[in-house]
Amino acid sequence: MTEHEINKKLRSAYAHATPDVLSAVLADCTESKGSVCMTTTKKTNRTFARFAALAACLCIMAGCIFGYLRYQINYAVDATVSLDVNPSVEITVNRKERVLQVTPLNADGEIIVGDMDFRGSDLRVAVNAIIGSMLQNGYLTELANSVLISVDNSDTARGAEMQARLTDEVNRLLQTDTFSGAVLSQTVAKDDALRQLAESYGITVGKAQLIREILDDDGRHTFGELTSLSINELNLLRQGAPAAETRIKTIGTASEKAYIGAEKAKEIAFAHAGTDATAVLSCKAELDTEDGIMVYDVDFETAGFAYDYEIDAATGKVLKAEKEIDDDTAASSEKPFVPTPEMIGESKAKTTAFAHAGVSAADVTDYEFKVDTDDGKTVYELDFRVISTKYEYEIDAATGKILKAEKEIDD
Repeated sequence: MTEHEINKKLRSAYAHATPDVLSAVLADCTESKGSVCMTTTKKTNRTFARFAALAACLCIMAGCIFGYLRYQINYAVDATVSLDVNPSVEITVNRKERVLQVTPLNADGEIIVGDMDFRGSDLRVAVNAIIGSMLQNGYLTELANSVLISVDNSDTARGAEMQARLTDEVNRLLQTDTFSGAVLSQTVAKDDALRQLAESYGITVGKAQLIREILDDDGRHTFGELTSLSINELNLLRQGAPAAETRIKTIGTASEKAYIGAEKAKEIAFAHAGTDATAVLSCKAELDTEDGIMVYDVDFETAGFAYDYEIDAATGKVLKAEKEIDDDTAASSEKPFVPTPEMIGESKAKTTAFAHAGVSAADVTDYEFKVDTDDGKTVYELDFRVISTKYEYEIDAATGKILKAEKEIDD
């Protein structure tokens, strides 16, 4: 049997094996026509109701999602930008960089913002207006030309891009005919402790971060001592500090035009010490701050002596003058400090201090004596130790009056 004949027989067998139910189906439909129609209708209504409910849920969900996205885009804070000079101002913006709120953080900031309402305006417009107000009100001048821009954005890439853009914009605004500005900019790290510290001092997180970086490089001061300084003063301290890794971008140089200058400070110190500049073996003069005042710290050596001066950076007034014998230098061609007839002298000062402390000279160790100047008054400074107790005294060189007496017991 051929393959064709086999296939033909299979098709015939399949046809006879399949029952012919078409007539029965049609007959059943004819007898039950009404019932079939009613059943089909009920099923269709239930299906439609289910679809309608689902569609309603989807519409509600879509509305919620749309509302949430609209809120996130238009009303949620996406970034905070702070501008510090001495006035401090914070700007919060949405994802479209539209201003949500401008908050002055000090009295100077309130003067800068005035009655301007920035809500809904573009960030660039707000920054231009605020910098313009700082220029107009004399907060940014050739005497104090530094501004700090800080960007706080959870999206690191967006924050860095915003920082770069605002830095270029503000730098453009500060290149005027009368002076050239100095722009510091940074992105703010997520640091809850730093944020709390900034709030406790009423300063921006950006300024707090700048102060912390200065303290990391120079630990002579405390955080609180630096919070009252302007950004230009902080920038000057930062420029004088050793180079270190920094997250702060800097354009321009802080102005020192409000001060007498390091060279003039040296001249004042040399003259006060009665020393010619040619006799000075080494000298260092740098800007520093003392009790909220900018000073020049002038340290120099002559043969046999070391001097430490603090000169008011604005007025040139001598605020501190110390002279010590320096054993590390060669024998001095100058005479040691000799008290004038009206001064009580070291011996009398020592007797006065030991008597006040109730100690015997025989028991004293680690004795140190210095002559200092405080507000134009010559004073003797005596430091000494008796067993585990350390004493510090300041005595008026002219009257012998005890100006300071401190006692500290070792732990």
